[in-house]
Amino acid sequence: MAKKPHAEKEIELESDAWQRFERAVEVVSKSPPQRRVAKSKKQAKRKPVASKKKA
Repeated sequence: MAKKPHAEKEIELESDAWQRFERAVEVVSKSPPQRRVAKSKKQAKRKPVASKKKA
C-alpha cells in the first residue's frame, strides 16, 4: 500500500539562529582537540606452556 506524501512543514528559525551557529562553529574550531582518557589496561595473564618432552 502506498504511503501518503507528508505535507511540507514550514521551518521556523529563530532570528539569531545563523549568528549562534557561526559562533558555535568558531568556538569549536578554536578549541584544542578533546582526547579521550585512556582506560587502564590490565595485563593479560599468560597460560603456562606445557613443555613437550622428546621421545
